[in-house]
Amino acid sequence: MKKRLITIILLSLTTLLAGCTVSDNTHHVKSNSKTVKVEKKIKPKQGKYQVIEQNWTIQRDGVNIYGRLYLPQNKVGKKKAVILAHGLAGNHQDLANYAKYLASRGYLAYAFDFPGGAKRGLSNGIDQLQMSIFTEEQNLKTVLKAVKNRNDVNSKRVSLLGESQGGAVAAMLASKNPKEIRSLILLYPAFSISDYTQAAFGSIKKVPKTLNLFGFTVGKAYFEKLFKFNLLRSTTKYHGPVLLLHGTDDIIVPETYSEKAAKKFKHAQLYKFKHAGHDFKGKYQKCAFTLIDNFLEKN
Repeated sequence: MKKRLITIILLSLTTLLAGCTVSDNTHHVKSNSKTVKVEKKIKPKQGKYQVIEQNWTIQRDGVNIYGRLYLPQNKVGKKKAVILAHGLAGNHQDLANYAKYLASRGYLAYAFDFPGGAKRGLSNGIDQLQMSIFTEEQNLKTVLKAVKNRNDVNSKRVSLLGESQGGAVAAMLASKNPKEIRSLILLYPAFSISDYTQAAFGSIKKVPKTLNLFGFTVGKAYFEKLFKFNLLRSTTKYHGPVLLLHGTDDIIVPETYSEKAAKKFKHAQLYKFKHAGHDFKGKYQKCAFTLIDNFLEKN
């Protein structure tokens, strides 16, 4: 009963706290950061390449990170690369459409399962009850190093794309390793995690041993370091180019978190998708494809 009550509190906090073309309704947060509402239709550019898919498992210190590699067929030379990080309780398949589209446009894309953080994931080496954004940051760092070391990758042109919790983790890593990452793409990033934790529990002593978050069981370790941690401040120190995409009807992570992040990042653009929720499907996903492709062409 107590666990159910705490879960309800967390969910309540999230609620409180168009095919599309870009309209002219632009608000300049500061000279190098802008917020744009996306309202009408944009069609993604056609792919240039057929896509080859391969399994690729990265191993380090007893942790096996399974992922799916997407390659542009017959593209010679070193490629720009994009690493895709899923959200809490997701897996590599959640971002497969993005990875396939990027590969069709000429990028090497790699989507993987976070060990301990993926539902029906194929990675292992970290127990689900020991998983946290901090273990996931280390996993992403391992993946980044492996991708940069590939012979078919331009090591100076590797970008990160993260959704929800994966977006927060990608921003954490980029903020600590800015020279290693070419650019950052964040889809409805969960910069709210530390705020929600502190509001729901107050201290680590009040956190139960296990908790069901959106159908996924996490352990006390998930919350342990969040009580004295300002996630938004710690994840917005990256000074490279940042693309933020967020839905105006997101009840899991309010768009205000991306608005605050856009002000803190040195070179950020925030596009708000009118009426989109937490996850982009259909027309919203197609719109995201176009914005991401345009962003990566310049960065």
